[in-house]
Amino acid sequence: MTKKTWKKPTQIIMDIGLCRYCKKSMINTESFVAFADKTKAHYECMKKDDELRESMLNKIEQQIDNIL
Repeated sequence: MTKKTWKKPTQIIMDIGLCRYCKKSMINTESFVAFADKTKAHYECMKKDDELRESMLNKIEQQIDNIL
């Protein structure tokens, strides 16, 4: 068997900035999302914010329906 002529690259860990929601530092090995305005956030933080926005929207719609 012949020897490999290349070495498997080691994983490089980099700081990618602060989370848009929790303001904690993030590294590239964590689960994160990037937005169009080039900000980044933890996937879980984005998911929690989205659920919060949706629940508030549902409450507002229910209040409008009750008034009408």
